[in-house]
Amino acid sequence: MGRFGIGRIATGTLLLSLAAGAQAQFYGGAQFSHLTLSRGSVSNAQLSGITLRGGMVLVPQLFSAELRLGKAFGSDSDSDSGVKAKNDFYYGTLVRMTLPLGKPFTPYAVGGYGYVKTDLDGNTQRDDGGAYGLGVDYALPGKLSVNLEYLRLADNDYTKQELFSLGVNYLFLCRNLAMISGRLGPPRHGNMKTKR
Repeated sequence: MGRFGIGRIATGTLLLSLAAGAQAQFYGGAQFSHLTLSRGSVSNAQLSGITLRGGMVLVPQLFSAELRLGKAFGSDSDSDSGVKAKNDFYYGTLVRMTLPLGKPFTPYAVGGYGYVKTDLDGNTQRDDGGAYGLGVDYALPGKLSVNLEYLRLADNDYTKQELFSLGVNYLFLCRNLAMISGRLGPPRHGNMKTKR
């Protein structure tokens, strides 16, 4: 499987699942993220940012497919080399597996593909590869939940970048495409009277 294989599986499963089930469960939210960045002469640069996340529940209380997009703000300089590190943006396509222990706590693991664009003293660096992590959701009244998470966003021969995040999510339902298309389809003519 190529480096994009897991991400393609997660994205494809998310799109194909739109036509399945009586109701589709979606969720969306945001996280405040702390990014630790190591690359080349930069070691453990510390940045803070925002991560947006959205996903679809494929198997209730078990599997979800999820997309992430985020950016860390500001810059941090390495204490030894003096190289200034910035994050331009990052994203990921992930499969999320939950452990159905019942509310209010729901531990989970995520795995998939991550991509990071970094600026080191004006030089753009692009890194991607396998992404993985662990987290826990805490259910609030209604459809809200908060979560705490660790995510290894990129880990290869050139870089190691990881996120520690605290966020909030909202779960909502959507009728599937088949039900919508059935309502919008052509009218039935069985009971129509024919003019003579």
